[in-house]
Amino acid sequence: MTDILSDADRDACAREAAAAIEAALNQRCPEIKIAFWSAVERLYRLDAPPDGPLPATPGLDVAARPAAGSR
Repeated sequence: MTDILSDADRDACAREAAAAIEAALNQRCPEIKIAFWSAVERLYRLDAPPDGPLPATPGLDVAARPAAGSR
């Protein structure tokens, strides 16, 4: 699937998915949202090569996430 989408399209899809996840988590509670994004970051770091730097990514910091419905 990554071969048929441009980087811009992939980034747009990722932003839309993150916004949808944010909206669902905002309906629950802040603790669940923090736990979810912390788990995502932890899993992302586990996928990084052990001797190399982490791949470039927009921050997974919960505070940096856009509020749901802000797009």
